[in-house]
Amino acid sequence: MSGIRLTRPEKTLQTDLLRQCRDWIDRQQFHEVLELIWTVVRAANVYVDQQAPWALRKTNPERMGQVLYAVCECLRNIAILMQPFVPQSAGKMLEQLEVPLDERTFAYLGRTYALRQELRLPPPQGVFRAMAIRKPRKKPRRP
Repeated sequence: MSGIRLTRPEKTLQTDLLRQCRDWIDRQQFHEVLELIWTVVRAANVYVDQQAPWALRKTNPERMGQVLYAVCECLRNIAILMQPFVPQSAGKMLEQLEVPLDERTFAYLGRTYALRQELRLPPPQGVFRAMAIRKPRKKPRRP
């Protein structure tokens, strides 16, 4: 998988998020920062669904590697930006991506500091706890 060439959608996932967020951060409009991050998360989710790396594993393993690399790099950028909002969860994501502690600041966002292409990651583990949503109890009817 050496020399990965990213397609246009993959490059889009790796946009310079900090450049887009800096003004909002400076003006303390954190809700705008979070909305942009969630827009990128949704785009990455659509990308994974469309690319179907689980199917590519059988038909085109090299392409599967490109897809997974693009998603991991997108997650690296998202996790770095999310640290001020959810530091523990973002830290867990960066640990799983094997991002060194000294490379987790905004200065390391973007393609210049991308994950090594030959990096082999351990099996992923959940970062956020699943939430059980309880339905409100119905009050018994009075006769």
